[in-house]
Amino acid sequence: MLSAIAVLSIICSCSPDKRGGMESLPPCAVTEGLDSLFSGIFPEEEGPGGIAMVMRNDTVVYRHAFGVADLQSKEPINDSTLFNLSSASKIFTSAALLKLCEQGMLSLDDSLSKFFPEFNEEVFAPLTIRHILTHSSGLPDPRPANAKEWSKYQDMHHSVFVDNEDYALYGDEGEHMHSFQNLTRADFEPGTHYNRQDPAYILVAPIIEKVTGSTFEEWMDRNIFKPAGTKETFYYSYLSEMPPTSHAYRKADGRPASLAFRSEDGRWEEYDFGEAPFFLTRADRGVYSSARDFMVWNRALYSGKIISDSSLKVINMPYIPTDVPMVSFGLGTAIREEPGFPLKSYHMNSNGAYSIVEGTWPEEKLHYIVFANRADWDYRAVTASIDSIFKAKGFLK
Repeated sequence: MLSAIAVLSIICSCSPDKRGGMESLPPCAVTEGLDSLFSGIFPEEEGPGGIAMVMRNDTVVYRHAFGVADLQSKEPINDSTLFNLSSASKIFTSAALLKLCEQGMLSLDDSLSKFFPEFNEEVFAPLTIRHILTHSSGLPDPRPANAKEWSKYQDMHHSVFVDNEDYALYGDEGEHMHSFQNLTRADFEPGTHYNRQDPAYILVAPIIEKVTGSTFEEWMDRNIFKPAGTKETFYYSYLSEMPPTSHAYRKADGRPASLAFRSEDGRWEEYDFGEAPFFLTRADRGVYSSARDFMVWNRALYSGKIISDSSLKVINMPYIPTDVPMVSFGLGTAIREEPGFPLKSYHMNSNGAYSIVEGTWPEEKLHYIVFANRADWDYRAVTASIDSIFKAKGFLK
């Protein structure tokens, strides 16, 4: 009897598939190479795994799922399984701010003091929205990181966590805004260096709320998600009812038993919201989506349904060099300019044990995603292998 994974592979490789309003091409020129790559990364049929998809010229040409979404229910991963997108959430943030620029409601070069006059003007007046999006603000991570810092923080601010010291697990933007009030200096002159500090993105959602008069979620739904045609993309909230999501898992590795779920064989423990931080900060890591819905988003974004072509070019423009060779940072996305390859826009990151790799070559109209609920694999090596497979098959020129 064929396994569910094998059946899905056959469907993806050999016959048209119109699920989610998108039709796959049979057969896909890269199927064999990608199947070999991902089956080695996600080898366990009943363990955590992932899903990979490729879209070329607006048509999905590869879709293959591996492993299960939930170790308790044993539900297999498929293209509608919901994953936390980690830093890939930033592409929605960048598109939102560019849309507001097009509407004349703000400028990327607006000073942060315009929106946060209560913050230290000496620190925030030189900072702009563009500096946040490009990780060049120089803002440090101001959040309490240990018990001593937390105790000091509680003495300084009226905190919702006065009676709860589990500060590392909970913490929405309203709480973190207190931390920015403490800042008396930036780490460097804004715009001069790249430094990956996601907490600066916490400021984006309040900016959007200030200029639109709507809640961040409502505005994003009306102006970003609905125009794109997404139906399974949303911001995580512990206060509202949401559809069931996958769970993420890490190797237990002999750690003492905790309150987190642990698999029957003792090998895997749950490691997502409740066990890991940063699921409540919306603009940088807060989006959940499915593989098929993210491809719907890519198709909409790159066809001009969300922002203009000129704004999209601004997102994918190399802005500031990183410490990775041939990689700069654009507006919420990494940009790779490698000899022999066209320009690539991509994300590669994890949140808890969710791990997300996604990339786009705008000139080639080629997109790929790898959404996983385990993070024990080498993102950079896998990304390099995907690039090589596409190059060898003539998808990249």
